[in-house]
Amino acid sequence: MKKILALVLALAMMATMMIAFGEAEAKTYDLQGMTVKVRLWDSPNPYSADTDQVNIDKWLPIYEAAKAKYNCEFEFYSPTVEYDEFTTEWLQSVASGSPAWHITNNFSAMWLLAMVGNNGLEDISKALETIEMPEVFKKTAAAGDGVYGFVTGYQGTEGLVYNRAMIEEAGMEYTPTEMFMMGKWSYNDFYDYMVELQSKLPEGTYAFFIDPNYWSIFASTCNGTAHITNDLEVTMAGDAYIETMEFLQKLWNAGVCRMPNVTESGGYDNWGTPAATFDKGVEVAMTHRAGWQYGGMNNNGIDWGFVGYPWGSQVTLGVEGDYTTLSDNYRCAFYDYGMMGNVLAGVENDFPGIEKEYLLEALVNLSYDLWVSEERQAELAAMVNEEPGETAIDMGAYNTEEDAILYNFLKERNIYNCSSTLGNMEGIYACSYTGDDNITSFYSAIRYAIYDNLSMRSVLEAIAPQIEANLVAAGLK
Repeated sequence: MKKILALVLALAMMATMMIAFGEAEAKTYDLQGMTVKVRLWDSPNPYSADTDQVNIDKWLPIYEAAKAKYNCEFEFYSPTVEYDEFTTEWLQSVASGSPAWHITNNFSAMWLLAMVGNNGLEDISKALETIEMPEVFKKTAAAGDGVYGFVTGYQGTEGLVYNRAMIEEAGMEYTPTEMFMMGKWSYNDFYDYMVELQSKLPEGTYAFFIDPNYWSIFASTCNGTAHITNDLEVTMAGDAYIETMEFLQKLWNAGVCRMPNVTESGGYDNWGTPAATFDKGVEVAMTHRAGWQYGGMNNNGIDWGFVGYPWGSQVTLGVEGDYTTLSDNYRCAFYDYGMMGNVLAGVENDFPGIEKEYLLEALVNLSYDLWVSEERQAELAAMVNEEPGETAIDMGAYNTEEDAILYNFLKERNIYNCSSTLGNMEGIYACSYTGDDNITSFYSAIRYAIYDNLSMRSVLEAIAPQIEANLVAAGLK
């Protein structure tokens, strides 16, 4: 036991030296021996008897080095409620004047708006000025005028996938990927392509399947818009968003879109339909799939390709034939991600005598040292000043170099879309529409406007004030 302890302490000393190496000019922080409350998610507590030795050997030296560097102790938070009630417990702890935790390694974007809207998180934008990393990683977790966390890599986006064999057998001159890379993926180009493809597919097979909700999330940002901005401005009744949704309606009315399967209870199965069709190589030539769903297609032997969503009139192409010159407002959505660096509001109450700005800097830097490896820290610092140029292509799960190139281009244009976050908050999307009893929420509004061929503009103009009122009632505006 003494040998193990000696080894751990030696490793801790080495880690301390490594953290400090090359940082003689860096600012240091002294938390005066006080206790930092840590919330962990999907990461082991190296001080717990339940943690296996491999993880103890990996993480204990890092924590011990950080304790020495920041002159602090650690206490580990355990929730007393179920997942759906996490934010309630945290906000109650903030209101009591004693935050449940101070720092966390993994905070879901799904919680961000509820926590910020109820003044539950500290704005760490000034503290982040002390960390050298690309600005895009610092601003990913922005909400309103504040920044409440950071990420250390580009967040993966999602896009459209197509059955390469179906495209080739139909005799299409170009694949969708090639069309995009030629800069020929505007709404007009996309419409013509899908109509031609539909005319060449066997009877009973459709060019496209899409859940209107997914189209709303991903196609809207590729047309420079969203139904609600990340500053919670309700823009669903604006011309840009209406154009996005009316274009999908145009596709539907052209007969190129497959309707979703119907469940035993009579509802539409937008979730299960792609798995029952496209993933099995039948009935659908193109649909939306996320990266984690690629495995199912690969297991079924599907030769699939990847392409981004088309763009509408809000987006321009700087140079004809060059997709890389798409205007900056062509953005690729993601709707959930994990961040770190978050600090619960009122944290200064647990650190008497330490000035708040200094404390926030210390806690953000402590998070960075605990959960971002030295190797990654060096990479992030190098990215700040690196010159544009050719880099190795990360093939990832993609089948062709063109697919991988396009995905890597799109992921650097990512933007958070708050749709799902708001959808998980009770009552935010509740609404009604006089012309259709099926409409009880924002989700059902955009789906049934298409399925029942209603005026998209009329529906969106009717529900937008209701959604606005819901945001106000929830205290988010």
